[in-house]
Amino acid sequence: MARTKCFNREEALEKAMQAFWAKGYEATSVQDLVECMGINRGSLYDTFGDKHRLFLEALDQYGTGALLRTDVLRGEGNPREILSRFMYVFMQKQVMDPKRRGCFMTNAAVELCSRDDECAERVRVFFEDMEDALKELIARGQREGTFNTKRDAASLASFFVGVMQGMRVVGKVNPDEAVLRPMVDVALTVLDGE
Repeated sequence: MARTKCFNREEALEKAMQAFWAKGYEATSVQDLVECMGINRGSLYDTFGDKHRLFLEALDQYGTGALLRTDVLRGEGNPREILSRFMYVFMQKQVMDPKRRGCFMTNAAVELCSRDDECAERVRVFFEDMEDALKELIARGQREGTFNTKRDAASLASFFVGVMQGMRVVGKVNPDEAVLRPMVDVALTVLDGE
């Protein structure tokens, strides 16, 4: 007779994601996961497979939530105001994070992607999806004459993703607005008129 699970899978996954995000893949032990998720080892393996599968699922969950926040880039309004607001809010999230976790995807990229193809694929797709949202907004701004057309929208979107991830890394070391704000200020100037 199969046993009934006595935990909420989504809540357990959220707790695992927070643990991996705080400590990284290697530093998070199975015992850490069992304790933070409030489940036993058997339930962890039965439900999620193993630590690696759980980590990949946690990355997927983080990516879905983070990409939902890019929906604002597809909203109505002035493209410059939308992008500026998005970038400054992004910067503030790093400044306001007392744990200095940075971006879970960036952390995973630095820690694992050179030796874990499944992780690398998830991070690559995440960054591509973010670039796509930025590219659409920048292209619209170029069509409307809000942004210059010296560079194509795809190149500019890639640049902004690089700036954003750079802010996350620098912010882990020094989450001071006085350090991070100039990164946004300067990045936005690449969109100025001819």
